[in-house]
Amino acid sequence: MCGEFVRLAGPFNSGAAVGEAGLATANTSTSANVIGRVAAVYVRYNDSPPATTDVTIKALGTSPMAPTYNILVRTSTATAGWFYPRVQVTDTTGGAIASTYDLLPVYDRVNVLIDQANAADSVDVWLLLVS
Repeated sequence: MCGEFVRLAGPFNSGAAVGEAGLATANTSTSANVIGRVAAVYVRYNDSPPATTDVTIKALGTSPMAPTYNILVRTSTATAGWFYPRVQVTDTTGGAIASTYDLLPVYDRVNVLIDQANAADSVDVWLLLVS
């Protein structure tokens, strides 16, 4: 990342979960495109979500953008922290290059979903972006 511009985008909040304990859900999308390559994601859990909580952070994929894809998925956990998602690199025929991974590019609105939480739980998400 030497010589590249690094910035922190966020926090992006999921919104307060609505529903029964262990089944509550919420999701919110950014109003503007997030642009860069994702070097890291920080997830902070708010209130007191149970250990069954799922969090999905994804590119929204609204036309004319590329179809939706996940940036980070955390299942059955409520442990905050930094996470470093990567994508497998492919050759020009689309074949995976063994043990070769790179930063995930994003140029889209981002959606933050919390699921299987308790009512009023939420998450805040920051994306460390390289451009």
